[in-house]
Amino acid sequence: MPGIDLNYFIRQANKLTEKLESRKQELANETVEGKSGDGLVTVTATCSQDIRGIKIDPRAIDPNDPAMLEDLVTAAVNAALAQSKSRMQAELGLISGGVKIPGIT
Repeated sequence: MPGIDLNYFIRQANKLTEKLESRKQELANETVEGKSGDGLVTVTATCSQDIRGIKIDPRAIDPNDPAMLEDLVTAAVNAALAQSKSRMQAELGLISGGVKIPGIT
């Protein structure tokens, strides 16, 4: 087809990929928090889903009910990971215009 510059589209795709990868690197250093039990357990995670820390309020520690603490930690970790995934998708969606790019967004 005359008039279509395929190289232009390839350059634009490469620029978009570079922007997305750059933002992913930035987000790897940004953190979100997940909480459970009205803040008895707080988990901090990066937007690339690495757990950075877990804080447990002493009130959450009941030697007679370790299952409760396990549940609180699990819930807080899941909340932090859900927030990190949501934040990553939202941020990368801003760059890609909401277009899902397999393997990138």
